[in-house]
Amino acid sequence: MDDLPDFGHLGVELTREFRGLRLWLPLHLHGVRAFERELDEKLDLAAYVHSQLARDPRFEVPWQPDLTVVLFRLRGTDEDNRRLLAEINSSRRVYLSSTAIDGRFFLRLCVLSFRTHADRVEEALGIIRSAC
Repeated sequence: MDDLPDFGHLGVELTREFRGLRLWLPLHLHGVRAFERELDEKLDLAAYVHSQLARDPRFEVPWQPDLTVVLFRLRGTDEDNRRLLAEINSSRRVYLSSTAIDGRFFLRLCVLSFRTHADRVEEALGIIRSAC
């Protein structure tokens, strides 16, 4: 049994993968406009997070969001920012990642899921602010 192919990953001719189905079917069912609306919402939410964090003097927010990724850091040491990241993620309500740019530690908030809306972004901002 272990040597049988997984036919769910093969196209209708059963000879090669049908990777395009994952994209084709949702586009066919919902249309391109539905995807445009979702992407527009996520871009707007990222811009909102950027503007909110940039207004808070505790944070450095040096760049406009690149697509839906917002980079920021506490005005402080890298260790302060690592502790902030751990505190935010320990809430288990949101999960932020991190990166290093020019040797400096930054937190990354990425608005990506189709389930993420303004209420979740507000909750994330509240968690970030209270973790400082």
